[in-house]
Amino acid sequence: MAETTTCPHCEQAFDTSEPACPACGHLQTAGSCERHPERTASGQCVICSSPVCEECDTDDAVHYSCPAHREVHVIEGWAQVYSTSDDVEASLIRDNLKSEGIDAAVLSQKDRSFAVELGDLSAVRILVPAYVYDDARGVISEHMDPAGEVAFACPACGEAYEPGEATCRTCGAVLA
Repeated sequence: MAETTTCPHCEQAFDTSEPACPACGHLQTAGSCERHPERTASGQCVICSSPVCEECDTDDAVHYSCPAHREVHVIEGWAQVYSTSDDVEASLIRDNLKSEGIDAAVLSQKDRSFAVELGDLSAVRILVPAYVYDDARGVISEHMDPAGEVAFACPACGEAYEPGEATCRTCGAVLA
């Protein structure tokens, strides 16, 4: 059985064989910053695992992030890979990520008692483990049209299609 420890930075339990806490990136043994080798890194970016010093990790979040991933929203080791206001679209994206072998979850803040959309208050977020964020963004990008909309299924018949297909194999409709 693997031995666990509690992270002194975020208080999450994790396997002692891991070099860093998967939830926040706190390193078990301090190392050198990737961008500033002369500086000590006490954490690594939860997205790309790059060791970061205090100058590189400038936000006040619990998790460590490098300058390239500073804007990624992370909740207890889960990174927001996409957001929408549509529960069905979020579920479809989650299911497609899972079919690609990427763990994904939907976090919906919609209040079903209101018939009116509430903008950011009704955001539906698709979350993936932070360490697979870049892979998940790649899958979503393959299915993104020039307008920035994500489509995994034919708009005419709803049949799933592969990235790069120009027409639907089922109904012949032109795909974006």
